[in-house]
Amino acid sequence: MSSTGRNPHIFPQIWLLLVSVMVFGAFVAVDRGYLDAVIEVDRSRLSILIALLFIGASAHAAWHIFAASRRIEATRRFGNSSSTSPADPAATGPMDHPPALEFVQAFADDLSRERKMVTAAKDSQTSNVLEIYADRLRSAVEIGWYIVDILVRLGLVGTIIGFIMILGTLSGGADVTADNIQTLLISMSGGMGIALYTTLAGLITASLLGLQYMVLGRCIEHLIAELIFLQTSEPV
Repeated sequence: MSSTGRNPHIFPQIWLLLVSVMVFGAFVAVDRGYLDAVIEVDRSRLSILIALLFIGASAHAAWHIFAASRRIEATRRFGNSSSTSPADPAATGPMDHPPALEFVQAFADDLSRERKMVTAAKDSQTSNVLEIYADRLRSAVEIGWYIVDILVRLGLVGTIIGFIMILGTLSGGADVTADNIQTLLISMSGGMGIALYTTLAGLITASLLGLQYMVLGRCIEHLIAELIFLQTSEPV
């Protein structure tokens, strides 16, 4: 029996729904010319860097979400078949993913090995295998939230660069008069555009990426719950 009846593939489905909404939003932005305006105004090119980092981090989140989903299913099948033969292909089913099965088998082997060591030493300490595996699984989420923080910081760097350009325009130009005020404002608009667009890009991408890593975090915790259930069931 599984520790919970939730569909293990619900997390990839949620991620795909989020990505579908984001792709639709990107299509609208391209169709309306918003992205072209950002690229044209942002001479620092930080917006492009933010977009590339966002795409790479989204692929990272997707890979771990799908991998964790397969591991959840493999853990359930391993627990359900432990009373017969975990290695029996008929018990595990043809749809299992080999890397996911290897992950669960490695966890079971490590758990069995530590139980034997604890029994031989007549020690009553609890197993540390689950804590080690949980820490490894959560590392992907920690990396993701660090990237989210980087996106926000890159947006703030763009803000600083924009204001530096504005101050450079004010300090390096001629005295403000009624004749050159329009030219001065046009020169300042470049720095203001960089400050606003990079900040906007950083905040939007950080928020969207944070949603993806929230899904990954819940998926990882769900997998850890399955490992706990497997640990507390029959001896492996």
